[in-house]
Amino acid sequence: MANDIPLEELMELWRSFFQDSRNRPVDKFGKEASAPKCTMCEGTGEYEGKLCPKCRGERVDSESIPTYSDEIQKVSREYPDGERSVSVTWEAVADFNGRLSSNLRWNLDETLDSAKYVVQEFIDEDTKERVREEHRTKIDLDVVPVGIPDELYEVEISGLRKEHLYRTVKLRGLVRKATPVRPRMEIGNFECDWERHRNSFIQDFFTIKEPTRCTSEGCKCTDFKLRDDLSQYIDSQKIEIQEFPEDLPPGAQPERLSAYFESSLAHKVQPGDRVALVGIIKPKAQFQGRRQKSEFDIYLYAHSIDEKVGEDEDVEPSPSELIEIKELALREDIANRIRDSLAPAIFGMEWEKSALALQQFGGVDKELPDGTRIRGDIHMLMMGDPGLAKSQLLRSASRIAPRGVMATGKSTSAAGLTAAAVRDEFGEGRWSLEAGTLVLASGGIACIDEIDKMSEEDRSAMHEAMEQQTISIAKAGINAQLKSKCSVLAAANPKRSRFDMTMPLPSQVNMPVSLLSRFDIFFIITDSPDPDRDKLLADRILESHRAGETMTPGEVADIETTKSLEGPIDSRLLKLYIAYARRLRPVMTHQAQNRIKEHYTKLRNVYHNLDDQDKTMPITPRQLESIIRLAEANAKMHLSETVDLKHAERAIDLMELFLKVTLGGDVDFAFFGADAKQRRKETDPRMILLDLLASGPPEGMDKSEILDLMDEKGFNRKKSENLLDGMVESGDGILRDGYDKYRKN
Repeated sequence: MANDIPLEELMELWRSFFQDSRNRPVDKFGKEASAPKCTMCEGTGEYEGKLCPKCRGERVDSESIPTYSDEIQKVSREYPDGERSVSVTWEAVADFNGRLSSNLRWNLDETLDSAKYVVQEFIDEDTKERVREEHRTKIDLDVVPVGIPDELYEVEISGLRKEHLYRTVKLRGLVRKATPVRPRMEIGNFECDWERHRNSFIQDFFTIKEPTRCTSEGCKCTDFKLRDDLSQYIDSQKIEIQEFPEDLPPGAQPERLSAYFESSLAHKVQPGDRVALVGIIKPKAQFQGRRQKSEFDIYLYAHSIDEKVGEDEDVEPSPSELIEIKELALREDIANRIRDSLAPAIFGMEWEKSALALQQFGGVDKELPDGTRIRGDIHMLMMGDPGLAKSQLLRSASRIAPRGVMATGKSTSAAGLTAAAVRDEFGEGRWSLEAGTLVLASGGIACIDEIDKMSEEDRSAMHEAMEQQTISIAKAGINAQLKSKCSVLAAANPKRSRFDMTMPLPSQVNMPVSLLSRFDIFFIITDSPDPDRDKLLADRILESHRAGETMTPGEVADIETTKSLEGPIDSRLLKLYIAYARRLRPVMTHQAQNRIKEHYTKLRNVYHNLDDQDKTMPITPRQLESIIRLAEANAKMHLSETVDLKHAERAIDLMELFLKVTLGGDVDFAFFGADAKQRRKETDPRMILLDLLASGPPEGMDKSEILDLMDEKGFNRKKSENLLDGMVESGDGILRDGYDKYRKN
């Protein structure tokens, strides 16, 4: 190419770049290494009226100037246990030499290979020898480019074409699969069969190639034996990335692309990570049997990973957008405006939308000194009669969330929710992990419709993901732990089509209590006739249909009708507002803490004077943690740095609605259909014996009759007999008349 630089000149440019004190080492995020103030000039650059001879006007240490030479020495001393690469920014290279940056763009492979060779010159010989003796390997440091400008390199995966072959590109995507790290032969060592001459041969990326003839003088041997023990290897890994689901237009399928990592990049990512990769697009031959096809596949040979793209990605709005966000946060009705902007076409459901809005912001995740982690994400469940727009609410939430993944319980398995171990051509016959819904939604919301239609085995896979927010995999020899830091928004229908509020929840929904209790809040949505409400609902549905009709091609939209179905906040601004607020970490004030504690103890003390065995559970510590998360989400919604009393009050109001309306004020009854006293009465054999005798004839019951009835209820006959005799001897509520008649005392 026209931008090619001769190898010797290219190496000299890199050598100068690493030695120049103006080029500071950077970390993997492209941030320059900080330098302390000069002790002579205090960072002013002047010393007794003259320029400081050590720092030359720069903020550097008085003893040494941090350069890439120092960084290379530092990394090499920690090899191979520490970092295995040295990062350079494209901006620093461009400022240093325009030809070098141009070569970095058009000839990335050759340019980085020359930089890698030059790096060896800065490594101390003693360090090389030590690593060779202790680890039986040589120091192999990569030069990794970071801070690549998007406008020069970024391409969509679906936008890759023939003109991108052998070009440097920057691709953003979601990691779906990853193979284990394996050694790839970089330089093969071959022995000729005649004289045992050794021949080094650079290997192809995919297959092993032998030399055609011996390179030793006078030897014409063409038969070789591979000496794999004398060959040189490099760590290699293959991953598969796909386009972000939330960025796709409706109906479009995300395209995928294979990427190859080597050396220091291997094992840097795992399924579910959101990354930006910089590398070169290369073709890969395809075969039909032994014949090569004319159609080629493409892959990305990666050179660096922009790790700024992740679940904790900072959203930096433009100055004008930031002003809009902060002005919006100052409005007193901001909570109502955000609520009304979620699925504005759906009429009513104010409380449900309020909880949904808080879920978008989430609480604050915390890590305790002992390593225990407390989740900040809010889980929400909507249960209701069919046809009440639950699915539409879920789809709206997935579109608004910075990262939303939609799934349907009827067509989702445990592997589809968590991660699957697959073995196909991707891993060349080896097993690899493919991320599921909960992993892909990390950092956002996982929306699961019809969760009640899933099998019990598939739902049990959600328990760890919802509480610990991790997914442990032990399949096909793969042991891994994937991140699942997401909120779960689920919808379910009753078994018998409609809800009966007099019956406990588990008997009406095909979901166990162990899963129900993991949701912070859930709502029961019933279809109750109300003439006034039905009229308003009909008007809204007719407006929706009219708006759809006016938006057909060739017609002018009815502005008034269309506007009535739009939310107070534009969807683009709302999404940006939520993404900006999610990174806040508000701290709870003492007033808010005391209010939440007061509310919790008040509910618990209602049953304080009851017998210990008869106490019920009006509220549990899980509900207490839910209140805290809801209060923190309220603070985030208002862009507040503290969780104030007003935020705690709003969270308490929402939780009281959940406990009193949805659960009827009694967690025990809602989950089990009975309070503690009733459950004990149904399971305690002593209580059951007393009930049997109380319901029997006045003259008493025969012993054999009592034992038969206890046997029918599932109790051991011998234990029932011993219990009956013991209660007679102790006078514990049972009397014995005659030889075999028993009655209640």
